[in-house]
Amino acid sequence: MTNADLWASWRLWLAVAVAIILVAASLLITIWLTARSIVTHALRALAAAESIRENTLSIWELQTTNEVASEMLDTVRAIEAKGGLLAAALDGHASTTGR
Repeated sequence: MTNADLWASWRLWLAVAVAIILVAASLLITIWLTARSIVTHALRALAAAESIRENTLSIWELQTTNEVASEMLDTVRAIEAKGGLLAAALDGHASTTGR
C-alpha cells in the first residue's frame, strides 16, 4: 500500500467518522429539543390540571352540602313531629279543662 493509498483510506475513514459524529450530534440535539418541548407542554398541562381542580372544588363540596342538608331535614322533621305531638297534647288538655 502506497502513501497515497494510505492517505486516501485515512481521508475516507475520517469522512465516515465525521458523518457519524454529525448524525449522532444532530440526533442528540433533536432529542434535547424534543425533551424541552415535552417539559414545556407538561408544565402547561399541569397548570391546566391545577386550574381545573380549583374550578371543580365546589362540586366536591356538594357532597358535604348534601350531607348537612339531609341532617337539617331530619332535624326539621323531628321538630315537626314533636311539635305536632305537643300541639295535640295542648289541644287535648284545653278540651279537658274546658278552655
